[in-house]
Amino acid sequence: MEDTREIFSLANASLRFAERRNANLKNVEIFFCKNKYFNIEIEENSVKNSEIGNDEGVSIRVIDNRGSLGFAFTNNIEKKSIEKIIKIAIKMMNAGTIDPDFKDLPNKYDNYPNVKGLFDKSLKDMKIEDSLIHVEELIEVCNNDKLAISQSANFTSDYSKTYIFNSHGLEVQGKDTTCAISSNIIVKNKVKNETSFGYDWQSERSLKNINAKKIALNALEDAKRNLNRIKIKSTKVPLVLTPNGSISLILNPIASAINGETFQYKRSFLVDKRNEIIGSKYLNIEDNALIDGAVGSSYFDGEGVPCQNKKIIEDGRFLKAGLLHNSYTAAKDGIESTGNASRNSYSSIPSIGVTNFIMKPGDFTKEELISDIKEGIILDYTGDSANISTGDFSGLILHGNLIKNGVIKESLNETMIGINLLDLFRNIDAVSKEFKLYGSYQAPYVRIKDVRIIGAA
Repeated sequence: MEDTREIFSLANASLRFAERRNANLKNVEIFFCKNKYFNIEIEENSVKNSEIGNDEGVSIRVIDNRGSLGFAFTNNIEKKSIEKIIKIAIKMMNAGTIDPDFKDLPNKYDNYPNVKGLFDKSLKDMKIEDSLIHVEELIEVCNNDKLAISQSANFTSDYSKTYIFNSHGLEVQGKDTTCAISSNIIVKNKVKNETSFGYDWQSERSLKNINAKKIALNALEDAKRNLNRIKIKSTKVPLVLTPNGSISLILNPIASAINGETFQYKRSFLVDKRNEIIGSKYLNIEDNALIDGAVGSSYFDGEGVPCQNKKIIEDGRFLKAGLLHNSYTAAKDGIESTGNASRNSYSSIPSIGVTNFIMKPGDFTKEELISDIKEGIILDYTGDSANISTGDFSGLILHGNLIKNGVIKESLNETMIGINLLDLFRNIDAVSKEFKLYGSYQAPYVRIKDVRIIGAA
């Protein structure tokens, strides 16, 4: 990609070109993005594939006075190619559907928040061979354990530089880096001929924060904990969610339910629940893009709108302003965008996404959550998802264990959980001080009283 000065010059020339092509244009947006990435894949506990590459491109959004949208993109950042996609986007706009809800694109902003730690030069300059030390640590953990029979894993790195311009005078640019590591280890009890898997992963802005050995050890421990599975009878007992379980049954469903578009189409189980108590006092959630060094942080979103810290649920109350919006859905509600426009690449138009989605820690230790449970369940992983329209959840406990007299015991086999999420939220009676970060999610241990468990014994 050309340097910053050339990008600004090219963007301004392209905006003028688009405006000359159609007198009915209301707004034009130009989005430039450059990525440098690499990926190392481990299969059967050895390196099977490595890939390094660069991807750059530009997209155009045009909107006319009827609200009709045109969109086009190219991976060729040259004047002629950009002018070509502008013509294509305008043709699509002219033939498009009238949309009175599409009001406008964002105006120019004079100030953006200062968020630190989003860029690590060592990741930008990293060579693929520099990552092998992390990969070797993953392989070593699996090789050194007698029960471990195989591992699949990944190490990825990404450097991105983004520019956004529109015909209201908005001009913003930024750069960031991320790296991630994951491990999926299979173990086998050779006496019972039983296998199980364990999984863990980590994503960071800076390479120095990656701990490959810890991730592999966590995956190994998880796999061993889920050997020797037993069947239980159906029962109603306290349920403890690990941070991973809290993401599955609390944070992920809420993130989908408060999406402005989902909400406006009435596909959310939280419709008509704003400013109401939907959970216990232990349910406190925010979407905070302004945390220094966090994976979900940014000072502007996919449309160039300044990001912010947004309170979603406080003391169990779903706040009236607790929805996430891009400029389109915000305009439909007659409010300002919350800075949650999300873009996967230059080849897509903005959707809505979370930044750093956080369930706030509580006052209990993990041990205190479990110690007074005579009989209960701890859930770490289920492959099933809740129905976001109704809030109903019914699914298998793929990774979970019995709790007896405050001690985590055997893992579960053919065991299900059935509950409505609003009942789950209201029955939260303890949240741990400890929490874990998984990418843009932060979650603690959570205890829920009186959950229906369906066993196969």
